[in-house]
Formats: sequence, C-alpha cells, structure tokens
Amino acid sequence: MHLQQIILNINNFHVTEDMEDYEISEFFDAIGENLPDTSTLTDLEKEHLIQSLFGFLKRQDATLEEDFSFINVIEAIDKPDYKVYYPALIKFNSEYATLNSTFLLNRFINALEGEEREKSLQVLKAIAVNTSYAESVRAHALDFYKYQTEH
Repeated sequence: MHLQQIILNINNFHVTEDMEDYEISEFFDAIGENLPDTSTLTDLEKEHLIQSLFGFLKRQDATLEEDFSFINVIEAIDKPDYKVYYPALIKFNSEYATLNSTFLLNRFINALEGEEREKSLQVLKAIAVNTSYAESVRAHALDFYKYQTEH
C-alpha cells in the first residue's frame, strides 16, 4: 500500500460508539503492517504521516483509552532521532491534549534529559491545570507529571 493511501485511510478512520477496542487495534495493526520501511521515508513524508495520526486523535473523544497498536505505529515512524515526531508531539499536547497524547508524551519523557525534559514536563504540568481539558485528561497528565518529577 502506498503512503498516500495509508494517510487517506487514517484520515477517514473514525471511532464510533459501537466500535470495539479490538477493531481500533486491528486497524492500526494493519496500518503498521502496510507501512513502507520508515527509514526510506523523507522527513516531509514522516511529517505527513505523523500529522495524520495526531489528526486521528484530535477527531476522537479526548478520553479515548490508549491503544498500543496506534502507539507502536506513531512511535516507530521517526526512530531513532525523533526530529519530526518530538516537535509534533509537543505541539499537539500544547494545543489539544488527549489521554493518548499525554501517554505518548510521558513515554517520550523517559528518554529525555536537560532542557528537553524540562520543556516536556512543563507541557504535562500545563495540561494538568488547564480546565478546558476533560478531567480525566488533566488527571492523567498530573499523574505523569508527579511520576516524572518524583523519580
């Protein structure tokens, strides 16, 4: 499957109330299986793919639970340097945090040091106190912030 078709599939995928968790996982498992070797993608192609995945999160209820198939796909796109993924992750969480995006940010913080780590922690902290987010998203961010600052 070509990258443009994969992006189109992601852009057209919507979770419905009657959809089972396994259906979401199966969708992203299929995306992961059909992705071209990500080391052959240009930064622009990676950016388009990452943006379509964050677009998926934005279109869903912010309290949609973590789906590890989705997480595995988005985290694998820009390995090992994450020069495209990391700024997109910070931008998304700064503008539209969800349970999944705060989970992704927390996972990424585990590998950070210094200024990048502090910047990412401040994003988590800002989510935790932003009353425009759902209570569960704020609580999730606060739990991650406490965990990261206490360890």
